[in-house]
Amino acid sequence: MPAPRSITQNEKQNIGKMRIKPKFSAMPAPKLFRPKLKDGETLVLEGQGGFKFHERSGWKVTLFFLTNQRLIGCQLQKVTIEIPIESIIGITSSIQVYVMRKREILRIACSPSCKSGGGFQSPGGDKAGHVWFVINDMAIWKNAIYRLALLKVDEPLIETIGRDVGADSRDILWYLWRRHHGSIDDLAKLIQAENHRDVLMLIQNEINPAAIKRAGCPILSFERSHIDPETGETIGYAWWMMGTPSADLSRPDRLLDIMDEGDCIRVILEVKQVEKSDLSLHVSRDQLVISSEKPGHQWTETFQLPVDVTYNHHDLHLRNQFLEIRLSKAKA
Repeated sequence: MPAPRSITQNEKQNIGKMRIKPKFSAMPAPKLFRPKLKDGETLVLEGQGGFKFHERSGWKVTLFFLTNQRLIGCQLQKVTIEIPIESIIGITSSIQVYVMRKREILRIACSPSCKSGGGFQSPGGDKAGHVWFVINDMAIWKNAIYRLALLKVDEPLIETIGRDVGADSRDILWYLWRRHHGSIDDLAKLIQAENHRDVLMLIQNEINPAAIKRAGCPILSFERSHIDPETGETIGYAWWMMGTPSADLSRPDRLLDIMDEGDCIRVILEVKQVEKSDLSLHVSRDQLVISSEKPGHQWTETFQLPVDVTYNHHDLHLRNQFLEIRLSKAKA
């Protein structure tokens, strides 16, 4: 048998340069799926989290996107959960185990009109659905969802916050309440500030802390790009009054009448600047929840009824800004 040939110096040097080529080219990594945004929709937050429709079921790992109109969850190349912001009627938090450790969990309550995803639409239409939601940076997400869906702003709230701050901060509050947004230059000119830093310190150290105390979250937010819901104009680099305008349902002169008519309950309510198609109803035993989904005039009001009622066979009429609702009494 011939002796094995020794490796030359050049062959030794080339060994480190050798690369094994695959028989077929490697498949490119799939692109990250992102939901298509609607007209007037802007992205607020995105992050990795999980959700489930029942408290005892398993978590579904999901990539979430929060916009000014929807909370969207995506898995692989499709949307698996989609909750319109206007359908969120409440959020509560608790501590549960997620991925082997305790985390803060949000339970999001949705009106029956929300049909996206399992568990939201009830057969009788008179029961809200729930989704359990967890994500990194939960405090930021909870704050953003609350501001978009549940924060209602009206003049009494502005007056209450204004009593807790100085004169310059009050001027900024009322300016943004009336105009909805303003640039840092506008706000500096308003209070005759020497520089932008003075305005930012008032917002950071006076206005938003007072809003957290009175409303549960900051009321002013800086947005790089935001669409004015009333004009449709895109406004760049401005401070905004957050939350949706209140329907002014707490006015003492507002007409509200709840009447027991034997086999049904009749509710007459004064509403303004909405159409019948903008309104949705939710009934839970002896509570009636009315919501407006009209952009720029979104609000939710809860009414205590004298008896339990049912959503089935209800009547709803809107004439000359007066809403009339008839609800059948629930059978004992």
